[in-house]
Amino acid sequence: MRINWWTLALQTINVLVLVWLLSRFLYKPIVAAIAARQAAVDKLLADAETAKANATTQEAALKASNDAFAADVECRRAEAQASAEADRAKLLDQAKQEVADLHKQAEAAADEEGTRRGAALEAEAAVLAGQMAEKLLARLPAKAVTEAMFQALVDRLGKLSDEDRRRLASSPLQVITAKALGEDEARYGKALTAALPGLANPAFVVDPALIEGFELRNAELVLRNSWRADLDDLLHGLQEGETHVGIG
Repeated sequence: MRINWWTLALQTINVLVLVWLLSRFLYKPIVAAIAARQAAVDKLLADAETAKANATTQEAALKASNDAFAADVECRRAEAQASAEADRAKLLDQAKQEVADLHKQAEAAADEEGTRRGAALEAEAAVLAGQMAEKLLARLPAKAVTEAMFQALVDRLGKLSDEDRRRLASSPLQVITAKALGEDEARYGKALTAALPGLANPAFVVDPALIEGFELRNAELVLRNSWRADLDDLLHGLQEGETHVGIG
């Protein structure tokens, strides 16, 4: 077999040229394209990893925010419930206090009304007793009754202490009678002067409210001896609003 070295050399050169051409114009662009594609893929993967990390971070932040929001909501709910309970307790206390105040006011009003009615009844009883006493008195000898009441007054004066008699005689004395005594006034005045040594001329004043009897009064003392006084005592002292010390 005969080898054509020129043909082999030319073919070799052709192969080398073809390899050089392929290497220069085809392989390097393909490698570059592959490298670029790989770089793009790597970048996409890196971006995806970054996005995943960001998403994870955002998810954690969102979860923390949700947890904080839930905790804040629970705290506010607890505070609102506590405030509502406190307001409810306060309203209940206020309602109880108002009920207690109304109850006290009602009791006070009832007591006041009872007192007013009692006072009105006592006043009516006093008037009725006075009218009955006047009717009874009309059946008795007027002069004898007056004389008996005056004698009872003198007896009471005799039972007073020396100090009380001195106090009655030491200042101008009024002698209150149920009716005018007429000519007997001087006699009664003289008898009082004898019973109260040092007494100046007493002043006689008529007050039909006494019904019958006498009342001695000056700036210091009051000595009552009348049917009105007896009725007042029986009717629980309706006329106890005296502004000075009373005897008897």
